[in-house]
Amino acid sequence: VVIPNGIYARRMRGEVRKEWSGETLGFMGRFNEPRKGLKVLIDALPIISRFLPNIKVLVAGPGDPEDFLKEIDPQLRSRIEFLGRLTEKGKADFMSSVGAYIGPNTGGESFGIILAEALAGGAPVIASNIPAFEAVLQNGKYGKLFESENSTDLAKVVIDLLRNDSDREELARSGQEYAQRFDWDVVAK
Repeated sequence: VVIPNGIYARRMRGEVRKEWSGETLGFMGRFNEPRKGLKVLIDALPIISRFLPNIKVLVAGPGDPEDFLKEIDPQLRSRIEFLGRLTEKGKADFMSSVGAYIGPNTGGESFGIILAEALAGGAPVIASNIPAFEAVLQNGKYGKLFESENSTDLAKVVIDLLRNDSDREELARSGQEYAQRFDWDVVAK
C-alpha cells in the first residue's frame, strides 16, 4: 500500500499578521542548506527592490543568520528578517500573511510538502520548476513557476505577481482550494 504525502490543511489557515503582510516574500526551511535555494531568492532581491521598493524577505527556519548575512550585500540586509523556527500556529500565520511564498529549491525534493502547506494557508506560491514542484503546482496552474537557479527569472515572476493584486488573489484562492486534496482526511479515504 502506498500512502501519498499529506498535510493538515485546515490547520494551515492562520491569522493574518500585519508585520508579515504586504510586499513580503516568505521562505521557510534550512536556509544554510544550498539546495533549499535561499541564495537564489537573495540574488533576485536587487532587481525586485527596484520595482517594489518596500519589498521584504521573511526567512523562517533553523540556522545561524549571522553566518548567512556575512555573504549578503550590506545594502540588502535591512530587507531580510530572520524569524527563526516557528511554532505550528506561527507557520500557519506566516503562510496566511506573506505577500507570496517562495520555493526557490534547486533540487533533491521528492514532493514539496512546504508548497502544499503554503497553498493551504492561502499564500500565492512562486516556486522553481524542479519536477517535484511542477507536480505539486500542476505545471503552474496553482502557483507560478520560474527556471530553477535563475534569479533573474524569479525576479520577473515576483514583480509580475506582486504588481497584480487580482492575479495574486485569484492564485491564492484557487491554490487554497486545490490544497484541500492533500488533507489527511482526503488522503486517508
